[in-house]
Amino acid sequence: MCQIPENFLTSDLVHHPRCDKPKFDLGTHNTASKVWTHARFMFVFENGDLNMAAHYLAERMHEPFEPFPFACVAVQQSVRDDFVERVRSRFRQVKPHVATHPNFERSLNELKMGNVKYVVAKEEDAPPFASPILVTDNVIHLFFSSSPSGVVTLKSFNTILEAQNIYCLETLSFDAVHLFDESITSVYTLAPAVSCIQFYVNCFDVCTMPILPYYGMRQSRSLLHDGYHFETLELGGIWKIIVFPYTTTLVHGCTCLRGQCTCGPENKVCVG
Repeated sequence: MCQIPENFLTSDLVHHPRCDKPKFDLGTHNTASKVWTHARFMFVFENGDLNMAAHYLAERMHEPFEPFPFACVAVQQSVRDDFVERVRSRFRQVKPHVATHPNFERSLNELKMGNVKYVVAKEEDAPPFASPILVTDNVIHLFFSSSPSGVVTLKSFNTILEAQNIYCLETLSFDAVHLFDESITSVYTLAPAVSCIQFYVNCFDVCTMPILPYYGMRQSRSLLHDGYHFETLELGGIWKIIVFPYTTTLVHGCTCLRGQCTCGPENKVCVG
């Protein structure tokens, strides 16, 4: 008897096409990833918006093999434990294509065998083998080989110099740096010492198209567009792009309670 193949086009598929259940399994999710796709670095200072930083980091950690993943985060020592707990409280069970990804499984096994400290979701939120992984021990990503690890490493610093050293010790090439600090000036201290080009202060997912023509011409320029300050300038012999929201704490002093800030890109102004 002839057996109908799994990819056979039925009359139901022709007359009632559906996009929620693909007929053909492309098999791309569980193949080993060999190259980081625009890895990113995050700095979190004690006066930064911890909730915004924790939310953005945790969200990206649930899809670690998508483009623009976070690989490393450096947190000021005074808020380290608080920040780790805020990130952990946002952990949920990752999807099967992440939990069964060869790189993710390998990283988890290497952490266990190497006795490396790491944080996963609480048991009621996700099983340990299907949770985002935040590595809190003193390791760099070279520990997981050069391919995407599916995890985020976290280190703490006390001074700007220590923060710079944490970045420089990493072997990855970062596409962008995200910095959360009430003081906008900290980015101008950090930027000359790190090799990255794009710096986002207290914001994320901002289109840099308004400033790109000036960056391409290597022309110093600053402009305001859609609630954000865009700037291109030469620091340490390398041209940089710096972006931050100009209608939040830069202009309006934040009056929110510490750790309960509601200033965000949607509000544009301090509503505390």
